[in-house]
Amino acid sequence: MDADDADFGGFYKVELMNREEAKKVIAVYEMQNLSSDEKLEILECNYWFFGDKEGITEAIEEGSYPEISEDLIEIIDKTPDPFLNAESEGLVVDYLVNGLKYVTNLYLQTKLKSINPNFKDKIFGEVERAGLCPCCEYYSIDYGEDGLWDICPVCFWENGGEGPNHMTLEQAKFNFEKFGAINKDSLGFVDKNGAKKYCRKE
Repeated sequence: MDADDADFGGFYKVELMNREEAKKVIAVYEMQNLSSDEKLEILECNYWFFGDKEGITEAIEEGSYPEISEDLIEIIDKTPDPFLNAESEGLVVDYLVNGLKYVTNLYLQTKLKSINPNFKDKIFGEVERAGLCPCCEYYSIDYGEDGLWDICPVCFWENGGEGPNHMTLEQAKFNFEKFGAINKDSLGFVDKNGAKKYCRKE
C-alpha cells in the first residue's frame, strides 16, 4: 500500500502490514498535522546544510541523510533558511520515521488504530536492535557505542554515566520508579507514551 495514501482508505482489507510501512504511514499522518513552523524547525535542526553541498552528499552516502534530488541539494546549499515543498516535507517524514525506531509492533498497531478506527491489521517485522537504558531498563537508545550520550526518552537519563546526569544511577532509578523521570525537572522532557512504546528488560 502507498504510504502517502493519507486517508488510510483500504487498510482494513490488509491482514498484515510491515513495520517499515506502518512507521511511514504514521509519520505521514503526523507530518500533515504539524504546523508550518514546526516543520521548518525540524528541517532547520536536522537537515539543513547551508553552504555545505559536500556535507549533504557525504551524509547521503553514509546513510545519515535521506536520498534527495540534485535540485534540492543545490537549493539547500544556496538557501540559508529551510522552506517547504513536497520534497522537503519528505525530509520531515524521514525525521518522524526515525523517531519511531525501536518502538514495538504493538505500539505501531495501536497508533494506527487510533488514527483509523477501521484499522485491523497485524504489524510484522523485527524491531531494530536497541540499547538498554541503564536507568529505566527500557530498550530505547541506540545500541552499543552508538548509544553513548543518548538521552533516554522514557526517563531522560543521559547514557554517559553519572557525571552528565549530576546524580548516581541508584538515585535516578529511585526517582524514575517514584515519579517517572530521573528527577522532577526532567518530567517535562520525557515521552509520556515512552513506557508504551518500548520493551522493558524482563
